[in-house]
Amino acid sequence: MTLVHPNYQRIAQAIRRTEGWDDATPLSFPEEGAEVYNLAFHSTQSRHLLGHHGYQCAEHGLEFKGEPALDGTADCDITANLDFRYPFLRALSKGPREKSKHLVVLLHGLNERSYSKYVPWAFQLWRNTGAAVALFPLSFHVNRVHPPWGRSLEAHLARRRQVPGNENVHPYNCVLSERLERHPERFFWGGVESYGDVVALVRSIRAGQHPYVAADAQVDLLGYSAGGYLALGLMLGNQDGLFEKSRCVLFESGAAMRSTHLSSRLIMDMSCEVALMKLYVRFTSRLANDRLAHWLADHEEGRWFRALFGEEKERPRLEARLKELAPRLLAISNTNDEVIPAGAVFNTLRGKHRETGVRVEELTLGVHEHPFVCPDYEQKDRRFVTEYLDVPVLGAGFEQFIAAASSLIGG
Repeated sequence: MTLVHPNYQRIAQAIRRTEGWDDATPLSFPEEGAEVYNLAFHSTQSRHLLGHHGYQCAEHGLEFKGEPALDGTADCDITANLDFRYPFLRALSKGPREKSKHLVVLLHGLNERSYSKYVPWAFQLWRNTGAAVALFPLSFHVNRVHPPWGRSLEAHLARRRQVPGNENVHPYNCVLSERLERHPERFFWGGVESYGDVVALVRSIRAGQHPYVAADAQVDLLGYSAGGYLALGLMLGNQDGLFEKSRCVLFESGAAMRSTHLSSRLIMDMSCEVALMKLYVRFTSRLANDRLAHWLADHEEGRWFRALFGEEKERPRLEARLKELAPRLLAISNTNDEVIPAGAVFNTLRGKHRETGVRVEELTLGVHEHPFVCPDYEQKDRRFVTEYLDVPVLGAGFEQFIAAASSLIGG
């Protein structure tokens, strides 16, 4: 059984509080034998985002009209989303030129604003497997958010409360809810940007351009919730063969999106969830504009996206690919999960006739949004944003999660 190490909290606090942190000088933790860098990354995927006067698909020789976003700074011009940094945890090195031979890219959930709750995950994965861990942010999340959004929180919240019949309106989710309901296509284009960013990260590793990861390193993925769908999409598509040998752990993720319940005070409100389901499940052919319809029909990323939303016509292709990936894939579901139910995870990843061979492990943890902190939704809001791990109540579940993930990632 994995022992929960007590010093994860010191590392999490240091990551959160340190300013002016660059690529070359890590935060050093000699007592734990670890160091954490804050590495710069530039996204080259802004061409997909809303706000351009026109769009091109070079692959198919097509052009599409512009898609303005009139609710603030255009998505494609938000600099914080394009130039950002990500924490990189590894063993205390003998020198800055020493490169890791094993990397886990940890991809977080939807509507995340901090890395804090993921530091125990990264720390224990490193201790168990020896792999370096990159805490990589998704598009418009964590430190890729537009700073003015936080300063206008009360205005966003007031508008969400005025939406007729809306439920689960909360300061935590009002910005994301308003942005996605107004332009639900952002959900797809943000995913395409994140997909391209992780591909670019791994491509830079293979080209020998990453400062701390060897060109021939084993690169694995651990995706939680929305990050799990991104991780699975990367495995399914295997762009340029970059993930041919990668192993992937899906945590509280992988169910057909049409079977999920995304409305929560910590994720999005009900009106936003309805807008997403209308576009991607019920009325896609009617509501999708020409560019989105083209990508969903004629691009690999779009077809896998449709499959993971639960389109029945894509199920045979999905299940055939899952069968190929099964030896390198592990899903860990949570019987207490009301957002991405454990049964729905099993139904999708094991297949209609239970023939894919994908290993699915069920654990009983806390609520979806904080499985190792909050046993139910009756907890105070503060717990969801300030605490990292409740060892007395959910520490055993955390140990089971780390042990299961390490059994695959550790090879």
